[in-house]
Amino acid sequence: MSDTPEIQLLSGRTVLVAGATGGIGEGMTLALLQQGATVVAVGRSEERLAKLAAYTGDAGPGTLLTHPADVGAPDSQAVRDQLSRYGPLDGAVVTIGDWGSPERTGILDLSDAEWEAMIASNLTSHFHALRALTPLLSPSGALVHLSGFSAEIPYPFAALVGATNAAKKSLVRSLTAELGGNGPRVYELIIGPVRTRPRAAIGADSPQWYSADDLGRHVGRLVAGSGPYAEAPLQYLVTPAHGIRTTPPL
Repeated sequence: MSDTPEIQLLSGRTVLVAGATGGIGEGMTLALLQQGATVVAVGRSEERLAKLAAYTGDAGPGTLLTHPADVGAPDSQAVRDQLSRYGPLDGAVVTIGDWGSPERTGILDLSDAEWEAMIASNLTSHFHALRALTPLLSPSGALVHLSGFSAEIPYPFAALVGATNAAKKSLVRSLTAELGGNGPRVYELIIGPVRTRPRAAIGADSPQWYSADDLGRHVGRLVAGSGPYAEAPLQYLVTPAHGIRTTPPL
């Protein structure tokens, strides 16, 4: 375990956050800046990236760089060409995702169009992101991917979210096996509900959840190779009460 103070943990390291303008990505970016990283915040909207920069302006000793790009686009080489100026990266975090429509629909009532749209936005995009970002990482770097706990449990009337989370988990676990230790470390984090600013704004908040900042601090330690979970490629952060686990909480 490193004895480096938390505020200096990522000093001199560059970490890319894909989906940085989302609720989790925003907290992730903030925490990584507080740990001293140079954070490359990537999102599809220049306007939202500007708002992120304003929000994190005095976050800490790290440096924020913003770059508009769609890491889930099909042309992975074009994405790599755009982002290669920041590499080789010490870390990359994939926080993109789609929780689907608020209208809950049973499996038997789903249309082909709904199925195909969710597969594209919540699975294929992640495949593209992994293909684009992994080669940008230093061999000693770390790729961190987040999936929801619905990867592990039945998710009635939102089965597409659960199915794509389970498939993403399998995809990342297979990437870990394929690399076999010859390349960046790959982590799959299975998360529960997360406290974010957008959720709090609509009243969806609970002190019993991890915050996006909490996740960001943990990711920083993984990038630094620090702490007891640095060697665990699959981790569960469902609630603080359960703690960080390497097996699903009962």
